[in-house]
Amino acid sequence: MLKNNQFDVKWKLTSCDIEKMKNLIITLIFISLVACSQLRQTKKITNSGLPERISYVSNPDHNDKLCISEIKRAKIDIEKGKIVFCQRVGFLFGGIRYESELKKLCKQNSLVFGFDMISDVVFEGQTQGCYGNYMDKVIIEKYGLNFKENLHKTADSLYLVRTQLENKTVQYWDCDERPRLPNEIKRTSDELPDIHIADLDIKETKGDSGGWPFFDLGFKVEKDSTITGFYVRSFVSETDENIKFKDRLFTVAVDYLKKNYPVWIPGKIKGIPVRTNNNVRIYFVKDKK
Repeated sequence: MLKNNQFDVKWKLTSCDIEKMKNLIITLIFISLVACSQLRQTKKITNSGLPERISYVSNPDHNDKLCISEIKRAKIDIEKGKIVFCQRVGFLFGGIRYESELKKLCKQNSLVFGFDMISDVVFEGQTQGCYGNYMDKVIIEKYGLNFKENLHKTADSLYLVRTQLENKTVQYWDCDERPRLPNEIKRTSDELPDIHIADLDIKETKGDSGGWPFFDLGFKVEKDSTITGFYVRSFVSETDENIKFKDRLFTVAVDYLKKNYPVWIPGKIKGIPVRTNNNVRIYFVKDKK
């Protein structure tokens, strides 16, 4: 009876300590970061040691109206007590997996996290990103030259801690190494071999932009290399006639994947396996009689 009670107490402590351990890790990393930042503040930073983009906002070209207007907007926000930790984003770049953690760290340092949108359209003599660059200049003056880089690293480490403690599912594009098949060194393509169909009258559309119907099939790759949770990311029927076969083709695709590709090497972040949402593309081809 005593042993059972002891076991119960131990189990409760272990369960309770998970959240404490998480908070302790966050606190230790944050204290380390603050200490490093304070040390850097003691060093005088000259313009010669700054990135060119930061030096430029101190004295922009008088014809660079775009940059001057963005600097003015940044100064107005700063006068209101709003210093923004800017993340440059644009078409296909700038997304970060640890955004939630970074926002919390910014708040702890009296900063506001925000995105600085960069357009694909470039006008000669006009500089984009000066709002963020000016904010970076202010942050460097207050916290030190490498403060932003260190905060990014800390937030990413905290994100990894959360994925492990909560068994969080990570999108494959957020992995340092995405899930792969055992015979692959690196996953370079989403496509698997075509599935040949004999008993369904699926149709092919002709022409360069046409073809056979296909699925982008989503599923989870668990840390033990098994696969679960199949779902449709997208289905391209190619013709209206193929729409009615969607459910049956989904069943065929899942059975095909379970039979031929049941084992996957899980995705990794910083070399550590994580539970991952993965994706493959499978085409269906009508067998010729």
